[in-house]
Amino acid sequence: MKTTTWTTAIAEVGAGTPTVTKHSRGTRFEDYSTVSTWTVKGLKALGKGTTSVDSTPFPHQNSSEWCMVLQNDSNGLHLSFLLTKSGSEKPLRVLLKADEILPAGEKREVFPRTWYMLKQGEETEMLLIRKPDATKDDDNRADEITLQCEIGIQCIVQDELAVVDAAEPHASIVRGLGEMLQKEVLTDFELHAGGTVLKAHRALLSVRSPYFAAMLQPHTKEAQEGFVKVSDVKSEALKQVLLYVYTGVAPALRDMTWDLLIAADKYQLQHLKRQCEAHIASFLSVDNAAETAANASIFSCDILWDRAVLFIKRNLYQVMRTPGWTETISTHPEAIQRISELMA
Repeated sequence: MKTTTWTTAIAEVGAGTPTVTKHSRGTRFEDYSTVSTWTVKGLKALGKGTTSVDSTPFPHQNSSEWCMVLQNDSNGLHLSFLLTKSGSEKPLRVLLKADEILPAGEKREVFPRTWYMLKQGEETEMLLIRKPDATKDDDNRADEITLQCEIGIQCIVQDELAVVDAAEPHASIVRGLGEMLQKEVLTDFELHAGGTVLKAHRALLSVRSPYFAAMLQPHTKEAQEGFVKVSDVKSEALKQVLLYVYTGVAPALRDMTWDLLIAADKYQLQHLKRQCEAHIASFLSVDNAAETAANASIFSCDILWDRAVLFIKRNLYQVMRTPGWTETISTHPEAIQRISELMA
């Protein structure tokens, strides 16, 4: 009867502290702009009423593609924009602008900045950008034109990131375990990291970490000697790991996130690892996205990998121009290969 009561009580305590996976969702608006230049030579050969001439497509960060269209008639030279590819069946809201780059380098606005709602295959109106007599005193300018266009799109970005949370353990139990670690009460195992010796309890290490559970079997060297030398985890990170093992909290997680993630991966502390992933993901930028994706691949961080790849896809051109991208190509070419395959 006592055994049954004891087993039931343990089950109730366990049921009271489940691990729960939640999803954090957010919506934000971001403006993406791209600037492209198109030079057309031989305008004199473009007869009046000739079929329109299209530029090669200009890619935009949101995966759409655009081209400028020139048409010559008796009234002069006209310009329009054509949406050649769109990733959505819904109309795309876009801000379009074009300048003519004059021989001296100055810019002359020829297509005023205007908002449009366009679907794939749709074109803006044709605007007159050069009258027939506008270049009669400059033979070279009359035969060519250089246009610079700006395409701005306001995108709605939907974010979804799995965030692991846990119900708060019973306060008195956590407090008691924390004091056992701090005061080294009845400790029976040591972790040596550099010049630091951390004392702990075999039973708790084994229960919390599959890594320690395997290490502390009676036949192992570490179990018989009563200590283990740790060379691949910094002592401060190891202290945080022990605090997490005893209390469920790593107070310095935000200050040493990568060190803790690496340690959590080694000691198979999945919940701590997920917390580190979520924190790193919240600070993704064009400068660190490539390195973050590479490290996520190395340490099998599925959540962080997905988030980093999504960020890179949405900001591909900016990320590829950063020193971080160049460095990652050199140090982690296999990660860049994986990313490139996903971008295709």
